[in-house]
Amino acid sequence: MSEREAAKYPFLKAGLELLDGLDLQLDDLTDPNYGKALDRAAERVKEAIVQGVVSAKLADPLTELLSYPLAVMYVTLIGEQFLSRRFALAEAVRAYNLLQDEYEEKITRIAVDEFGWDIRRDPENIDGVPHTLKLAYPDYLRAASSFHEAKWKLVNRKMENGLVCLTGVEAARLLQVGVEQWVRERVSTPSSFTLPEPLQKRLDDVKKVFEENRVRLSGSQLPDEVINEAFPPCMRYCLEGLLAGKRASHMERFGLTSFLVNVGMPIDDMVQLYTSVTDFDESLTRYQIEHIAGLKGHRTKYTPPTCSTLRTHGICRNMDSICETVSHPLGYYRKKVRRLERQREQQEAEPSNTTAQQ
Repeated sequence: MSEREAAKYPFLKAGLELLDGLDLQLDDLTDPNYGKALDRAAERVKEAIVQGVVSAKLADPLTELLSYPLAVMYVTLIGEQFLSRRFALAEAVRAYNLLQDEYEEKITRIAVDEFGWDIRRDPENIDGVPHTLKLAYPDYLRAASSFHEAKWKLVNRKMENGLVCLTGVEAARLLQVGVEQWVRERVSTPSSFTLPEPLQKRLDDVKKVFEENRVRLSGSQLPDEVINEAFPPCMRYCLEGLLAGKRASHMERFGLTSFLVNVGMPIDDMVQLYTSVTDFDESLTRYQIEHIAGLKGHRTKYTPPTCSTLRTHGICRNMDSICETVSHPLGYYRKKVRRLERQREQQEAEPSNTTAQQ
C-alpha cells in the first residue's frame, strides 16, 4: 500500500502494519525531523475541537500518516470523554469527505476488508437515481440506526433478498459511522505517561485550546452555585428515591452523581446524600464519587448519560415542556437556570415599574 493511501485512511489494516513497521519509540520522536508530524498531530486535535472536522493534508503523506497515532495519543492523555467523542467524529467526517470521491470499488473493498460488511456492486436505477451498491440489511441497520432522516428508515429503502440499495455517497456516509466507532474505541480509554519535552509542549498547547473552547462547545457555562429548582425531573426522581432510602440501580447512582458533579455540588455534600443507603460505605462512596469527578483513577470527569440512555433504563420520569426541547440533563439544567434568572429579573423589576407608575 502506498503511504498516500494509508495517510488518507489510517484505519486500514495495511496502513497500521506500515506504521508498525516503522517501529518508532517516543524518544525517537524528539528528533527534529519528526517536528512536522508532531505539529500536524496537534493540529488534527485542534481542528477537531474548533471546527469539528479534521482536514486531509496529503501533500506530505508520511507526515499525515504519522500524525494520526500521535493525535490519538494526545487525546487519550487529555482523557476527556467529550473530546474523545468529538475527535472520533471529526476524523470520521474527514474519512467521509475523502470516500465520496472514491470509485465504488474502493468503497466496497474498504467496507468488506475493514468492517466485514456484506456489500456488493449491483447497479440499479431507482427514481432516476443510480444505486450502484447493495448492502445486507443487518449491516445497514447497525450503521444507520442513529440516523433520523426519513430517507434512512428501512421502510423507505428498496430492499430485495435482504439487500438494501445504496448510492456510492450513501455507502460512504454509512462507512463514516464505522470509522467513528473505530476511532472512538481507540481514544475512549484515558492514558497516563510522561512525554518527552517536545511532545509535552504540543500537548499543553492542545489542552489550552480545548479549555478555551470547552464552554462554547458545551453550550454555556453552568452557574457556580447548585440551583435545586433547575434539576430535570429524571434527576429529581433519582435524588428523591435516594433520600427516601431506595436501593438505586447502578445507572441511577451514576446518572445522579455525574449530574451533581457537573452542576458543582461539593464532594462532601454528595457523600452525605448516600448515608441513607442500606449498603453505605463512606470511604467507598467517596472514592466512587471522586472517580466520577475525575479526581481518582484515570482522572476523567464523566458527564451524565443522555436522555435517550436514561429512557432506555427507565429513569426518564415526569417529562415537562423543557424535556421535549433537550437531549441531555445538563441541557435541561442550563435552560431552566436561564428561565429562573429571567423570572427573578422580572420580579425585581416589577416594584420599580409600580413606583414609576405611582
